[in-house]
Amino acid sequence: MATDTDNIRSEVDNRKIARAYVVLALARDVASNYIAEKPAHAGLHPLLTMLDMTNGLLEEVLEHSMTQDIPIVDSEHEACSELLM
Repeated sequence: MATDTDNIRSEVDNRKIARAYVVLALARDVASNYIAEKPAHAGLHPLLTMLDMTNGLLEEVLEHSMTQDIPIVDSEHEACSELLM
């Protein structure tokens, strides 16, 4: 059973992952714009590919960590009034 400390640690980890995801997306955009503005640096396309792959993996981790913390409710079996208690 998860303790309050575990829940807080999980929330902090989720926030760190979310921030890393945003920073990585921004880095990818900056690198993409840099390459678009300076065709001589077209050799950096493999870097963009790796940033895209890393971004995708980080997104999967973030989605997985966020869904673990959200309880799934079967609406057919529980009324809204029961959820408010």
